[in-house]
Amino acid sequence: MNVQKHESGQQWDQVYGARFMTNWYPNEDIIRFCARLIQRRTTYDQREVKRQVRRVLDLGCGNGRHAIYFAREGFQTFGIDISPTAIAWATDWSRREGLSPEFRVGDITRLPYADGSMDVVVSHGVLDHVPMAVARRAAEEVRRVLSPRGLFYLDLRATDDFEHGVGEEIEPDTFVITQGFERGLVQHFFTQQTVRDLLNGLFGTIYIETTDHRLGPDFQRKYARWIIAAEALTDLPATPTTGTGVCS
Repeated sequence: MNVQKHESGQQWDQVYGARFMTNWYPNEDIIRFCARLIQRRTTYDQREVKRQVRRVLDLGCGNGRHAIYFAREGFQTFGIDISPTAIAWATDWSRREGLSPEFRVGDITRLPYADGSMDVVVSHGVLDHVPMAVARRAAEEVRRVLSPRGLFYLDLRATDDFEHGVGEEIEPDTFVITQGFERGLVQHFFTQQTVRDLLNGLFGTIYIETTDHRLGPDFQRKYARWIIAAEALTDLPATPTTGTGVCS
């Protein structure tokens, strides 16, 4: 099977067009990431600031729930997704909330942002939905757009997840989903070593954790993810800029 064809947005647009993937609350691990490393609410109108942050990018933003969360927290936020339908939802939702994140349709391997223009990038359930080589190219782009020592949050499906091995295997630990609303999409599962490979030479790990949810009724199935917070390395070899250089 040709892996490259699974990098287009057609299937994702169909998923959103069928009104799947409609999560309207931020992921709890992203809230914890913000509280641990960026700022923590201490009263209804006070926050403990842990790191000076201005611009936050939601990579693979879907309907915009994390860009909107960070906008509510007072940051200038951006969201990019391959699905025009998802971006239309995100734009409409933020407008109704009186918020102004900048959403655009785009490719996570060719980000339309200037070098060093973001302080934080968050990516929930995105880099495990592409083959490993694509995930690595996206990680390189994240590093390019991050400011020195900028923060990168990501979470990834783990190989001890109950769905590992389900579907058509196209490369190690990578499967094309053959049923359900994500049918035809790629799902990659990460080991601790491949998490390291993804970030190697680009980011230093601040913390890496796992989250495991046992699913009923017999609790034999386990939904497993890696939760990672990393910091952009400052000593990198020079690489060509692949973005369009906007948002400088």
